[in-house]
Amino acid sequence: MNRHWPAIAFGLGLLLEMPLARAQTEPPPLSPESAAKLEVLDRFRGSWDVTVKMRQPKVPDITYTQTNDWVLGHRFMRGDTGRKSDKSQDVSMITYDAAARGYPLWIFSSTGAALYLAPGSWDEASRTMHWMNPPFVPVSYRLNCDYSDPNKHHCVTLVKSMVGKVLLDQESTAVRRP
Repeated sequence: MNRHWPAIAFGLGLLLEMPLARAQTEPPPLSPESAAKLEVLDRFRGSWDVTVKMRQPKVPDITYTQTNDWVLGHRFMRGDTGRKSDKSQDVSMITYDAAARGYPLWIFSSTGAALYLAPGSWDEASRTMHWMNPPFVPVSYRLNCDYSDPNKHHCVTLVKSMVGKVLLDQESTAVRRP
C-alpha cells in the first residue's frame, strides 16, 4: 500500500467538499437575541472625525476619519481609520458573540500591532460599551465608550503592565460626519 494514501484520501475529501462549501451563499439565520445584540453596533456605523488625546505616552494628539460599516452578512462591523495624522492606519472588526455574551473587538494596525479585546458588554441604561481584560491576562486594560449622543461618542482607554505601570492612557472623541 502506498504510504501517501492517507494524505491523498484526505486531499480528495477536501476537494469533494469544497464545491458544497462554496454553494452555501446564505449564512444561517441569527437568533432573535443575537440580531438584537448586533443592532447595538449600528451606533458605530458611519463616518466619524476622531481626535485622540494621549496622556501616556505623551505624544501629540492624533486625528483621523474613521468609517464603519457592516460586512460579512451584517454580522461584523468593519472599521477603517484611513491614514491618521501620525501616518498609521488601523482596521477593526467587532461583532456580538452569543457564546461569550459580549462584543469582541479586533484591531489591526499598519504598525504591525494586532490587538484582541475580550468580549465587552453593552449597558443600555447608560448607553456605554465596556471592555476589560479577563483575569488570566497579565496586562490590565479598560476601555469605556459613551454613546449617549448618537452624533458623538467619547472613549477612555487605560492599559497597565502586570506591575501596575501605565502603558497607555488616552481619551478619544468622535463626531459623526454629515
